[in-house]
Amino acid sequence: MKDIVLILLLGVSAGLLARRMGQPAAVAQVLVGLIMGPPLLGWIAVNENLKILGELGVLLLLGMAGMHLGLDRLAGAGWKGFRVALLGMLLCFAGGYAFAIWWGSPSEEAIYVGVALTATSIGISVQILQQYGLINKEVGRVVIAAAVIDDIVALYLLAITHSALTEVVRIPKIVVSMVVAALMFGLIFIVCKLLARHLFSWLKLPALHLVFSLLIIISFGWFTQWLGYSLVVGGFIAGLGLGEGLQKVKRDELLQQYDSLVLLLVPFFFVSIGSQAEWRVLADSGMTTLVLGLIVIALLGKTLGGYLGAWSRADVYKPLLIGVSMAPRGEVVLVIASIGFGQGHISHHVLIALMLMAIAAALAGPALMVRLARLQQ
Repeated sequence: MKDIVLILLLGVSAGLLARRMGQPAAVAQVLVGLIMGPPLLGWIAVNENLKILGELGVLLLLGMAGMHLGLDRLAGAGWKGFRVALLGMLLCFAGGYAFAIWWGSPSEEAIYVGVALTATSIGISVQILQQYGLINKEVGRVVIAAAVIDDIVALYLLAITHSALTEVVRIPKIVVSMVVAALMFGLIFIVCKLLARHLFSWLKLPALHLVFSLLIIISFGWFTQWLGYSLVVGGFIAGLGLGEGLQKVKRDELLQQYDSLVLLLVPFFFVSIGSQAEWRVLADSGMTTLVLGLIVIALLGKTLGGYLGAWSRADVYKPLLIGVSMAPRGEVVLVIASIGFGQGHISHHVLIALMLMAIAAALAGPALMVRLARLQQ
């Protein structure tokens, strides 16, 4: 209970203070985690309860983003979103794999490093884009579309990597899996749209709209996670379907109710990321080089990939903002690193290096976003 109270008090306060100062709340909350966690003060320790609250917070944040965005605006990102995702993933995977081999990792560990670097953190970017009123503009559409593609493909790569290191990979099986996933996400969208259109018109009390929308987003987030996909992707698609099925007035009312819940729960996610840093292993030989190298590749790979994918002669800063918005890392990187470590494919040192890389990118990416976001307002 002490940990929950501290995160609520300090995490929410830090986020609100950062917003008043014109800074991203996510960065302030990650810094709170760094200070309060075991590396420094040791006031909090991330346990299963805090992880659940953090997952719930980022799930609702993405569900809310889906409702905000709408399918027509997401589809409007088109090939630009796909190019941003593909180029960023290719550069990060190739750079991560080559650097890990150079550092001395065996091939299987280097593959996991490359896969881990491909995933972005849509939760961090969405919060900042919302803060600066860019979530419904082209920047927000492209970033969210590319980030969703990132997370889906990164988890596919994780599954393929595990299969490649433990059994023979069969291309037809992979293709069938991709088709099944596409059909499943499409079905989630349709079901949520129909529920919003018919069930919510039957439920008259606004409070019931909030309760049932929460249940829908959480249920489909859990369902996609149970199937081996990202929790946040399921929540985002569920929110997308709900937003499409609701009239604008009802959708706006519901989003206002979500704001307070997200304000309370999201700090658990960002504070937990910061609190997982472990500084003592940095004293071991080669660790500083490994961590710094991964940070540089993670930031440059996504930024350059996003810039090239969204390049336009008319506006230099918008493609750069899109690229920088893809740079933050978070939950998916930590999941991939933890799975690789648990399966014995990556060492403890690489696990810590990936965690520190995710934290550094979660701080550096938003800090760069803020400067460019102000130019787009």
